Amino acid sequence: MLLLRTLVMALLLVAIAVPATADAAAGGRAAARSAAAKATVLVTAADVARRHWGATPCQGRIKVLAQRQVAAGLSPDSDAWATFDSPLGANNLGAPADSYTNCTISFARWRWPTPASMLADWDMLCTTMTHELGHLLGRAHESTPRSVMAPLFTDLSNVPPRCRAARPGRTARVPR
Repeated sequence: MLLLRTLVMALLLVAIAVPATADAAAGGRAAARSAAAKATVLVTAADVARRHWGATPCQGRIKVLAQRQVAAGLSPDSDAWATFDSPLGANNLGAPADSYTNCTISFARWRWPTPASMLADWDMLCTTMTHELGHLLGRAHESTPRSVMAPLFTDLSNVPPRCRAARPGRTARVPR
């Protein structure tokens, strides 16, 4: 009788645990697909930005973070920001760009909360990546019309042609 009761309990546990495990596995696969999609979009944007400038800042060691809460001290409508350490202090563009370390580009959650939103707003995401990478190359904001280093993008006239050509999912070649 004890053996039968143990067997029934084991079967009940399997009946309960297997669907839960399957649901968790499906959720895990969905999360993995979402992370892969986000990584693809961000890697593509970073590659476009690197080609736009013809340089890779921070000895190639840049952490790119997505879906971040806007950092303290920034305007709440900031959609992205770059941070780095330099011999002259944190985020000091007066230091030589080749001295920057601990380089990070962060994208705000409010602007791009999902990989789908990143793809849907590709032109602005790619332009913003190019802009932030420009800061990590030592470039400051400038007032030249349609410059990717403008402090604020008011329309899509700032979008570099490479960004337009490199939208993930397009089959066209990206200009080198």
